Amino acid sequence: MALVIPNIFASSVLEALGHNLKLRGLATDATNLVGEIRNAGDTVTFPNLVRTATATEITKGTPLSVSNVDQVNATATVKHVGAGKRVFDVEAKQIKGAVMSATAQELADAMADKMEADLGAAILADAVFIEQTAAANAITSAEIQKGLDLFGDQVDTDSFAAIVVNSKLRSSFMGMTEFTKADTTYHVMGNGITVNGVIGFYFGIPVMLADKAGTWDSTKNECVSYILKRGALSYVLQQDLTVEEQRPERLFATDLLISSLYATKLLNTKGVAVLRKTTV
Repeated sequence: MALVIPNIFASSVLEALGHNLKLRGLATDATNLVGEIRNAGDTVTFPNLVRTATATEITKGTPLSVSNVDQVNATATVKHVGAGKRVFDVEAKQIKGAVMSATAQELADAMADKMEADLGAAILADAVFIEQTAAANAITSAEIQKGLDLFGDQVDTDSFAAIVVNSKLRSSFMGMTEFTKADTTYHVMGNGITVNGVIGFYFGIPVMLADKAGTWDSTKNECVSYILKRGALSYVLQQDLTVEEQRPERLFATDLLISSLYATKLLNTKGVAVLRKTTV
């Protein structure tokens, strides 16, 4: 007899998964833009249009110069990601729902951590804008402003998805006058009260804590922060979350296995500024 109903258990995992995904919520789901992704293939080609049009003065009797629609193909490898958990029959029968709930949460945590790390790795692999910070585990308002300056005049507040930081930098924001002083024109009431990982707004841009999204470099012991534009980061799903059971021989237990196929890519390499102490 099956330990779980796959569709129902998958729904439980997806619900728990949604509470743990930070960076994915800021990324664009490009699955519907890639026609064959849900059918086959071990690589994904993300459509990425290049801006080539320029405006010029028109001379009477002279044809207007036109540029072709150009597209740079951004390719990413599809990853087959999975997690598993063994549930012994005695546990399933004695605690029943509590075991399934805890198992769903643990598997969701594992899948979320992996996808968040892959999205962070996609940013770091292709980001063009990098701003150096003075400290490894602290950040200042002046450093964030320099990061924003990298975008030139394309700094409309609503064009940014978020400033994504490691939780080690939370105290840095709490110490910023620009973040906490209530009598400034750009201050948002409620800063410092965390809601869904967002600790507040810096000059109108959400500041999100995302520890699993590559925001901590354990090799260099330093924080890595992202100022992320909307639409810059993307992912595609070749396979939605699936659940299957296996009965290991003579163990009176059930292995619950979940898996998914996806790819991640930074579509706009100039759509994110990375702030960190080590820039090379």
